[in-house]
Amino acid sequence: MSFWKACGGIVERFSEPTTWWTNQDEVLTVGAAHVRIADALNDYAWLWEDTGLELPIDPDEYYAVAVEANGNLTLAHRNDGHLLLFAPDHDFAGVTPVVGFPPYSLLTIDGVPDLATWMEACAAVWRYQ
Repeated sequence: MSFWKACGGIVERFSEPTTWWTNQDEVLTVGAAHVRIADALNDYAWLWEDTGLELPIDPDEYYAVAVEANGNLTLAHRNDGHLLLFAPDHDFAGVTPVVGFPPYSLLTIDGVPDLATWMEACAAVWRYQ
């Protein structure tokens, strides 16, 4: 059975271990998946004005898998699950800015290249808590 058929997502947690799900309002929910990524990126367009790009990625190619109250979004590519973190307001360790973009815009999570790895990495921390 696939994860998507068995789980409706995560909206509340308590006594949680530290994972990439910490401080997220929604993780793997329908609501997160319906976030308008283009709107979020346009709100911060000033971050990459110097790159010459109107938008740094094609927002139709991604969907949000996690939404943080401060506007940070974890994005998964619709075709290959490649993971990006849009985090203009972050204090994360273990992230790397995407080449050509400012530090507080698009990032990758070190050692977590895709959605499946992200889910497994976070679930493993819960499993061994």
